[in-house]
Formats: sequence, structure tokens, C-alpha cells
Amino acid sequence: NVIDDHHGFPPLKEPRGNAFLVENIFTDFKRHDLGSNFYERNYDGTLQRKFLTRPLWGVGSKSAFGHDGRSISLDEVILRHGGEAQASRDAYARLAEPESGALQSFLKSLVLFPPDDTASNLDPGNRNADNFPQFGHGSIKLTVLFNDPADPE
Repeated sequence: NVIDDHHGFPPLKEPRGNAFLVENIFTDFKRHDLGSNFYERNYDGTLQRKFLTRPLWGVGSKSAFGHDGRSISLDEVILRHGGEAQASRDAYARLAEPESGALQSFLKSLVLFPPDDTASNLDPGNRNADNFPQFGHGSIKLTVLFNDPADPE
């Protein structure tokens, strides 16, 4: 079933109400105090001490890490943790090279856009369109991420 609210946006599929499971998201969606290396000063002078645990899916596609992007490697961002994550940080720091390398390899395998899929979806747009790039700009089709193969459209 399709829902159209007649506001000019594409119609939406009606939710089926079935339970679903997002696999391999690797997060608890909670806020945690990650220690002073992550704190940020708010405009009113107070400190922001708790941050949302972001999903790890896609971490292998990134080049800057942490909620603020201040860490340039997975090793650096893991070792930056403190606060509620201090015990996990210390356990990682004690790992021998083969184990820490295996963990980093696993994290690097969590890519959101595999390069082969992304490049084939890019549309460069029409450079000859009037007022390019505001009009006629390119796009990326995200259907490879959001299509449900069990649901014929």
C-alpha cells in the first residue's frame, strides 16, 4: 500500500508493522561519558560530556574518527577513549599486534558504500543546463541501500 499526503513529495510505502532486525550495526544508541579527550565546550561555557554511541557500520569508509573527527586512525580514536570506556580502551591497549591488527581489519571491513557499487551510481549531471550547477547538478542513487528485494515495487 502507498500513502500519498498530497504535499508534493513522493508517496511513501505504508509500514507493514512487522518486526525487523538491523544486523551488524554495532551500537547501543545510548549516550556515554567517553572521558576528557572527547569533551567539548558549549557556547554557555559548560562542558558536553556525554555523546551518542554511533553505529560502527561504515567506519571502514571513513578517514577521520570520533564524533568530532579529531582522530586520524582507528588506533588513535580507540586509545583516546576514557570515562565509561576506560576499561575497554585499556583492554585494547594490552592486545598484542596480531589481535589489535585483526580488530582493526574487522573494523575496516565495515564499509557503507563499497567503491564498486558507488561509482556505477554516480550521475554527473548536465553541465549544459541553464544555471548549472544549481540546476542540472548530478546525483547519486541510493536504491542499492534501501531497496527491499522481497518487496516488488
